[in-house]
Amino acid sequence: MVRLLVQFREAQAKALRAEARRQKKPVAALVRESVEAHLGKNARAPELDKWERAKRAVGGFHSGLKDLGTNHDKYLAGLKRW
Repeated sequence: MVRLLVQFREAQAKALRAEARRQKKPVAALVRESVEAHLGKNARAPELDKWERAKRAVGGFHSGLKDLGTNHDKYLAGLKRW
């Protein structure tokens, strides 16, 4: 993430803090959600989409190998390339 300094009018800041408390979320999360909603789906960084897809894949496969975590290089070296 990149840190940005954004300035709000006092009334905006007060309303934003109140909404953050109501939703039990950090102010920064509300600001990110608002920016994404305003800019549309294209506001999401491709890297974030890749990260989200990778997180969903974790634990979704079973190799049947009990030592895959330890010997993954050995197994990868033995794969045939197509």
